[in-house]
Amino acid sequence: MNSERLENLLARIQQLRIAVMGDFALDFYFDIQTSTGEFSIETAKEVHLASNPRAYLGGAGNVAKNLAVLGVQVSAFGVRGNDLFGREMAHQMQSLGIDATNIKGIAIDTPTYSKPMSGIVEQNRIDFGTRSMNFQDHTNELIEALEKESFDWVIFNEQFSIPLLQSHHIEEVQKTNAIADLRSLGSYAKHIPLKVNEAEFTKIHSKPATKEHIQAWATNRKQPVLVTLGEKGMVYASEQEYHHQPAFPVKGPIDTVGAGDMVVAGFSAARAAGASVEEACEFASLAVHITIHQLGVTGSASPEAIRQLQDGHSIA
Repeated sequence: MNSERLENLLARIQQLRIAVMGDFALDFYFDIQTSTGEFSIETAKEVHLASNPRAYLGGAGNVAKNLAVLGVQVSAFGVRGNDLFGREMAHQMQSLGIDATNIKGIAIDTPTYSKPMSGIVEQNRIDFGTRSMNFQDHTNELIEALEKESFDWVIFNEQFSIPLLQSHHIEEVQKTNAIADLRSLGSYAKHIPLKVNEAEFTKIHSKPATKEHIQAWATNRKQPVLVTLGEKGMVYASEQEYHHQPAFPVKGPIDTVGAGDMVVAGFSAARAAGASVEEACEFASLAVHITIHQLGVTGSASPEAIRQLQDGHSIA
């Protein structure tokens, strides 16, 4: 893809309306020091020191954030709590220009992945609200709201053990300009393109993600699949097509947290803007290469960063 074609796609991306429906969360990072020599008078236990708190949209929110940074007009469909993390989620969506009209504030703990960081290494996560029983109380209402609007593309996301979208919702989805990124319900996505990573593919099929097995799956399900393969890149397969997009060689330390979300966002934005499969995979590969070099955060890729990488500039 040459620079002129990239500019054309980036211009079209600015005009897109894309909906993201699913499991919205917050990623809450902070630096932690566990060996302090300070002990609590009340408990006699060693005090841990935390600093540099920062938060980012996570889960389906990370997909929405990545789209917004690319310039897409994003509409979010999901739920959050009316707590401090929920208020931060709402604030970040507003700051990014994400339409959060259909993010319902309900009586739950906002799903939050709390991530203590020792240097660039993530320690044991402390999760809030990811196992609420109340997510699905609003699923039908949100699906109805989604169906009333017109979008250039729709992304469905599932990652909680009790997700917003249940198996029968996934089975009923029939959209061509869409993709589903499903952590455990991929086998139910019968009428919609599906993104999975290598581990999810193996879990579904009990087979390695080889060309033969990926192509056979796409042919049997009669819907395209996008399979991410880590350092080996990604594969798009349908009944008629098979394309392997190699990953760009990494430079220095990387952080792959949120990389799959960036693939979904980048591929979706490019396809909705009129890119071919090959162009969309290349665009997604450019975007994810940028994000994995952002350490200790769920990164994003701006149009300018994508331009620079496509022109051959190094990742800082």
